[in-house]
Formats: sequence, structure tokens, C-alpha cells
Amino acid sequence: MKLLSITFVIAILAFASCSDGGKGTASQPFCSDTTCLTEPIVVRSEAPDKPFVRISFKDCRIDSIHWEKGGMGVIKDIVFNEFIEKPVVPSKQFLTTDIIDGKYAWIKFNDCATGRGYLLKLPFDQGSIAANKFTSAINNFDPKFKLENGLVAYYDNTFIYVEDMATGQIAKQLLTDTGVTGIDYDNIHSLIDSVNITKSNIYAKLIVKGKEIVHNNPLSFK
Repeated sequence: MKLLSITFVIAILAFASCSDGGKGTASQPFCSDTTCLTEPIVVRSEAPDKPFVRISFKDCRIDSIHWEKGGMGVIKDIVFNEFIEKPVVPSKQFLTTDIIDGKYAWIKFNDCATGRGYLLKLPFDQGSIAANKFTSAINNFDPKFKLENGLVAYYDNTFIYVEDMATGQIAKQLLTDTGVTGIDYDNIHSLIDSVNITKSNIYAKLIVKGKEIVHNNPLSFK
């Protein structure tokens, strides 16, 4: 009977640790809505020539992105896995498209598996620069990242970059005096704990080699 009782208690504890009742330490997926995206997402603008973006999906992942603007006949496409080779599973709750004055579309999304942020900057005008991608975005889908409307942010091993979506001007915040090596871009919080970015100031708490570094500085866009 004692052996049976001990076995029963161990089983109860194991069940509690797995189900955790919302209080455990088991890691949670970044996206609470993991519904497979199948239908295209289309975002249209009332800017001149009616620019729009269409994002198509296959096997729950982004398959292709089409954007165009009438009048000038500007039509562009991206095959997603040729543009970003890492597998990315987005969620509708963490995927947005902003069309800025018919000049650019900014697509912002996070990968549900890792929480890694991505940004795409898609130009509408003929002869403009090619589509740009940022695979280390600091998106405000993450509850520890706050960005004022109209701003996007991304980082490398030297700077946090803050870009004004409307003007294309960029401000920079140095991470450390010597740069950071060995960044795990699929685990952003191993480096950047939290940020609060406005058009005039950046607050950023970093963890570098186990030490906390805090920046709280004015921003200058150029």
C-alpha cells in the first residue's frame, strides 16, 4: 500500500507539472492564435493609383507577396522562401501591413515558433530601390517592446536602428562600445530585454554577457 501511495503521489505531481494551471514555467508559444492561415490577406490604400498588397499562404506559411499600383503599371512579386530562407509560421494576430502614401508598404510579422520579428519594406514606385528585408526586427507585437506609431526598429551586432516609416529617416542607438558577438536572433530576449521607443527617445534594457546595460537617450533622425 505504501508503494502504491507513493506512486500515486508521483503521478499527481507529474500531471500538475505538465498542466501547470497557468502558473508553471513551461515555455509558451509566441502566438496564442495558431490558426493556420490559408486565405490571402489583401490590404488596399486610397492613395493615388490605389496601391495594394496581397499576401498568399501555403501550408500555413507565407507563399508569395504581390504588390502593385495602377496608372504606372507597377507590378511586383516575391516568392517568399527565396526572399527569406528560414521557415516562418506567422499568425494573423501578429501580421500587419501599412501602406505609406502610396510610396512603400511595410509588412510586419513575427514567427510563432521563436517570436523572431521580421519587417519587409516594399516600394511601389517604378525605378525605386528593391524590396528590403529586416530579419531581426523589434516589433511591438512583443509585450516587452513598445514603439510609437509610425516607427519600426531592427538591430544587428552594433546598433538598434529606428526608422520613421513616413520619411525613411533613421536614428541609431549603439548597443555597446565593442559590439556584440554570438547573437541568437531566434531568441531576441537573450540580448534585448525590453524597449520603449518614441520619435524623441529610446529606452533599451540589454543583457550582454550576463550584465544588464540600460540606454535612455534622445534620438536624432537623419
